[in-house]
Amino acid sequence: MEKIKFLFAAHKTTVFLIVILGVLGILGWFGYQMFFAKPVGPVEEVDLQFDAEGPYAILSPRRDGNALVLNLKRTASYDVITYELSYPATYGEIAVQGGKILEKDKVGDPDPEGVADRGVIGTIDTKEKKGEYEQEIIFGSCSKNVCVYDKAVENGTLTLHIKKADKAYRMVTQWRLQRPDVALGRLASGDGHLVYKLDSDRQQLSAIGFSIINDLTGVPKLPGGKAVFGKVYSLNAPIAKSLSDGLVTFELAENPPSGAKLARYDESQNKWVEIDAKLEGSKFSGKADSGGIFAVLTSKP
Repeated sequence: MEKIKFLFAAHKTTVFLIVILGVLGILGWFGYQMFFAKPVGPVEEVDLQFDAEGPYAILSPRRDGNALVLNLKRTASYDVITYELSYPATYGEIAVQGGKILEKDKVGDPDPEGVADRGVIGTIDTKEKKGEYEQEIIFGSCSKNVCVYDKAVENGTLTLHIKKADKAYRMVTQWRLQRPDVALGRLASGDGHLVYKLDSDRQQLSAIGFSIINDLTGVPKLPGGKAVFGKVYSLNAPIAKSLSDGLVTFELAENPPSGAKLARYDESQNKWVEIDAKLEGSKFSGKADSGGIFAVLTSKP
C-alpha cells in the first residue's frame, strides 16, 4: 500500500494527464458520432425508373412455361439484391422458390373465379460481386422430385430491391409470358406496344414453346452519342432457342425526335444494330432478324 501511495505521489502529473486524455478521447468520440457519423436505421428506397447505365433484368421462359430464368445484368457494385415475383394464376398450389410466400388469397378461400395472386420472394447471393447473376424461379412448388405448378400464368411483375452502401433502389419490371400462337404467328408485350410477327415459319413457335417480353430499367452499352427514347423491351425464347426473322412494330407514347432509329441489341455480335424501319407518327415498323432487346435510339442533346 505504501508503495502504491509512493508511486502515485511520484507520478501524479502523469496520472492526471492520462485521465485528462482519456476524458477528452471519450468526449471526442461522442462528438464525432453526434455530428459526423451516418445515422443507423432503415434506408428509404428510391424508384429507379430507367437508367441506361444502370442494372436491369432479362427474363427468359423455361421450355414448358412452368418457370422463368432471371438474368440480372450490371450488378457488380451492389451489396444486396432481393426480388419479388408476383402474378395471377388459376387457384392451386402457392409458389415457393428460394424464399417465403407472397400471399394475397388464403388457401381455404379462393376467389370466385378461381384466380388468385401468387408470388415468391428470394435473395441473390452477391458475395462474389459478379457483374451478372442467373436464377430460375418456378411457378409452383416442388417437394423432392414432385412439383405442382400454378396454371394459366400469363403476366406479372418483377420487383428488384438493390442496395449499394447506404443507398437503396427499387426497380419494377412488367412481363408477359405467352403460349405459341401458331395461327397468327404473333407475339406482343403486355401493353401491346411491341408486336413481333413471324412471317417465314410460324410452325417454329410450336418448336420453341413459350416466349416472354419484359420492359427494362437499363440497357447494354449504347453506341457513342446515342440515348434511349421511350420504353425498352426484351423479347426472349427459352435458352438455347431463338426466334426466326419477323416483322416488328414498336409504338411510342409520343412522336420521336428527328433522326430517331429503331434498333435491336444483337447478343451474338455484342452490339446494337439499326433496323430498317418505317416511321408513321409514333410507330416504327420493320424487319428484325430475331428477338432480343428493342429500343428507339436518338442522338444525345
